[in-house]
This record gives sequence, structure tokens and C-alpha cells, in this order.
Amino acid sequence: MANIQIVTDSTAYLEKSYCIENNIVVVPLSYVFEGKTETEGFPGEFDSFFARLEKSKEFPVTSQPPVGAFKEVYEKAINEEKEIVVVTISSKISGTYNSACLAADMVGASNISIVDSLQCGANIAELVKIAVKMSNEQQSRKEIEKNLNDQKERMNVRIVPKTLDYLRKGGRLSNIASFVGNLINLKPIVGFNEGKLEVIAKTRGFKKALKLAISDIPPEVKVINVTHVIDLDAAIKLKNEIVIQFPAAKVNITEIGPVVGSHNGPGTLGLVYFY
Repeated sequence: MANIQIVTDSTAYLEKSYCIENNIVVVPLSYVFEGKTETEGFPGEFDSFFARLEKSKEFPVTSQPPVGAFKEVYEKAINEEKEIVVVTISSKISGTYNSACLAADMVGASNISIVDSLQCGANIAELVKIAVKMSNEQQSRKEIEKNLNDQKERMNVRIVPKTLDYLRKGGRLSNIASFVGNLINLKPIVGFNEGKLEVIAKTRGFKKALKLAISDIPPEVKVINVTHVIDLDAAIKLKNEIVIQFPAAKVNITEIGPVVGSHNGPGTLGLVYFY
């Protein structure tokens, strides 16, 4: 393996075992919920948070990692004479990229490449996996950085919340809009536009919204991650439909954790893909 330390943040939602096996450092985002500050964990550790969220009158406040968390990771890698590749959640929806850059300025190293994914969730994970593969092939830090910046331009997501309640609780939708939307079963389809999450379309009914989301996936798609907020059964069902429609693509199931998932809520399904 090339002497490169790969770093990402917790919103990649990579499996803990994969991170250990490939020596990936995950810098966690955090959230304040019901009076406690907690750091985001790994897939398989999210159920209790969402169970609390469903019952709570409070809504979590999320925050990026402190600059010092990245600085510590960089200093360790530099002491081990490693070059560093960092992949973060989109700078348009989190300050994580900024924290990573400030930390790099503090250590003053010239061997750190920081990639703003302009994405979230499984697409960050896919960029990390590409970085791991290239590192294993002895490709340079600069080659990895260039490839990741090229690849991120061919990625997107389509997220369909089960209910509008969590968008309202998080302040992204007014009480009246969410009430009317729930009343007529209106479902937004959320996607990325230049690194910002925006409503791409709206339609009535969850199934119809998923069908519309699927129709946005380009035919040349390589990888599709069916992602969910604590609704594995629905994700498996959707994956089975996707496999039939896109037989040439690799189709996986992934989880969404507290930092991203709290704004959409339990039952949310998403299609995270690159081509």
C-alpha cells in the first residue's frame, strides 16, 4: 500500500469493519439532543437515536468536527511519514470541509489533499473506496485527488422522506406547509445541485415519488446505493426493483445516521448513485 492516510467524516456512513480493515480514520460530526452532546457512530448503531427522535419533542442540533480533531489526525499521520487524503461532506451543507482546511493550515503540511465531495452519505463512501483502491495500486496522492474531483461530478442522490414532520421540526419547512403537505400526501424529492440539497420535484404519494426518483437515474449508472433511515425492509424491497431496472449496476443497501437522517426522519429512502 502507498504510504497514504485516508481520512473521512462520519457522514460517509462506512461500515466500521471496513474502516478498520483499510486503516481509514473517521472524524465524527456531533449533535446535541435532549441536553447531551453525542458523536455520530457507525452503521448498526443508529436505531436507539431514531427511536428517541420519534418520541421526542426536541430536535437535535448538529455540528461539524472541531478543527482540533482533524489537526490531531494530521499530526499523527505526519509523524508516521504518511501523505494524507481527506474526503468530506459537501461544504454547502456542513462546515466540516472548512474545519479540515483550517487544520491543514495549522499544521502547515504540503502533503495534505482535501476533497470537498459536494455530496453526502454513500457517495462519500464510494469516493473513499476509490481512494483506497488507488492507494493499494500505489497511485500518488495527487492522482487520487484528481480522480476523486473528477468522479464527484458524476454523482447525485434522490432522497424521499416518508413524512414532512422532520423537515418542519428542523426548520426547513413551515408548520403550515408541512401540515398541508401531509394532508394531501405530498412528497418532495431532494437531490444535490452544485453541492446544495434542494427539492428537485414534488408529487403525491411515497411510491410515486420513489418511481420519479428512479426515473432520474442515468442509464449508464455504475453503482446505486439504496439508503434508508431505519427501514431495512423497505430498502430491500426497493433494491429488488432497482436490480431489475439496472442489471448492469452494482446495487447496495446503506444506512443514514443521525446527522443527515434527523432532517428527513425514520422511513426515509434514498437512491445514492454514480455513473
